[in-house]
Amino acid sequence: MSASPENLIAILVMALAAMAAKGGGFFAMRWLGRHRFVVAVLDHAPGAVLVSATIVPLAQTGGAFIVGAVVGALLTRKAGGFTPGLFGAVGAVALARWAGLA
Repeated sequence: MSASPENLIAILVMALAAMAAKGGGFFAMRWLGRHRFVVAVLDHAPGAVLVSATIVPLAQTGGAFIVGAVVGALLTRKAGGFTPGLFGAVGAVALARWAGLA
């Protein structure tokens, strides 16, 4: 899989935006206290970076990566964490490619 320079720059900018939002969240939490909205932003910022990284293969190739994304989302939700979801997604992409899905 290869990505164009524009996609890689977009991913970098989204990662920087997520880090800036998280840093701003820490500043706001210190200034405003532990507000429900600030805690929610800090909890979801890493997920936004991961989603921005997965969009490139899903949009460019599809097939096996879509299977991996679905399996990863289901395992993350049902198995209770990032690690089982990550390993399940990687395994699902490998199995789908082995089965001939592009």
